Amino acid sequence: MQEKISIVVPIYNVEKELDRCLQSLLRQTYKNIEIILVDDGSPDRCPLLCDEYAQKDSRVRVIHKKNGGLSDARNVGLQATTGEYVLYIDSDDYIDLDSCERLLKATEQQKVDIVVGSAIMEKSDGSCEEMLHTATPSGIIYNVSEFIEKSIRAYQWYAPACFNMYRRDFLLQNELFFKVGIYFEDMQMLPRVFLAAQKIACIDGVFYHYVVRDNSIMTSKKDIKKQSDSIQNLREWKEQFDHVQDAKLRKILYGMLVKCYLHECRVYGITKWEIDGVDFKFVVNNSLNFKEKIKGLLFALLPKCYVRV
Repeated sequence: MQEKISIVVPIYNVEKELDRCLQSLLRQTYKNIEIILVDDGSPDRCPLLCDEYAQKDSRVRVIHKKNGGLSDARNVGLQATTGEYVLYIDSDDYIDLDSCERLLKATEQQKVDIVVGSAIMEKSDGSCEEMLHTATPSGIIYNVSEFIEKSIRAYQWYAPACFNMYRRDFLLQNELFFKVGIYFEDMQMLPRVFLAAQKIACIDGVFYHYVVRDNSIMTSKKDIKKQSDSIQNLREWKEQFDHVQDAKLRKILYGMLVKCYLHECRVYGITKWEIDGVDFKFVVNNSLNFKEKIKGLLFALLPKCYVRV
C-alpha cells in the first residue's frame, strides 16, 4: 500500500492566491494524498471556496475555526492528519506537480524523520532567489549532527517549515507543535524539530515556490512585537543549545545563534547584548568564521555604526 501524504494548508485572507496553491496540490503526480484546509476564520470568500473544493475532490477536508494565527491553524491541521507523512503548505505559495512523488522517493532507502527540500523565493518585484541545499545532496541519510553542521557552514539551514516533509508520528511523539501567538514561528521551531530528528534525507532541486506578497509578514512594517518575538526566539535557542551534549554540534549551533543575533540587531537597530550569556567573548569563541568575528567586534566596539551599515 502506498504511503499517504497529508498536506496541511492554513488559510486566511488569500482569496486571490488560493486556487493557484490548491491546483498545485490537486494535480500532484502522486495521488495518495489528503489535503486539509484549515480556514482560520478568514474574512473573505475563502471559507466558501474551501467547501467548494471539498465537494469536488474527496481528498480535500475542511476545518473551519476561529482565527488563531498561522501556528494555531497548523497545529489544528496536524492533529487532523491521517497520513504517514506531513507537508505544510502556505496558501499563498505553491509547489511543483511532482513534489510529493520526489519527497516520498527519498524515504525509500529507510524510514526518515524529515525530508528536506529546496525552494525558490518569488518576490513582488518579479525577481527570484533560490534557497538550495547544495551542501547536503540527495541519496544520503544524514544524522542530525551531519546535517546541521553541513547546512549551517553553507548558510543553508533554512527556517521555513514548508520546505520539509515530516514523518507524522515523529511530530506527534515529540510534541512538535508550533508556538502560538508569536511572529517567526518557523524560526522558533527550527532547532526543536531538527534536534529531535534521528534520520534526515534531502532531495535535489527546487520543489517549493515561496511567494513574497507586499502585505506579508516579511515585507510589513517592523514593530516592537516583532523585535521582542525575534529576540525571544533566540533566547530559547540559547537555552536549547546549552543542553546539546555533542560539543562540536553545540559550538556550530552557537555560531548560528551569533549570526542570527547580529542580523536581528541590524534589522531592529539593537545596540546591546540582550541574551544572557551572549556577549563579545561568546561571539569570539563561537563565530562560524572570521567574517562573523569581525561583525561581532564591530558590534561590540561601535554598535550604532554596525546597525547603520
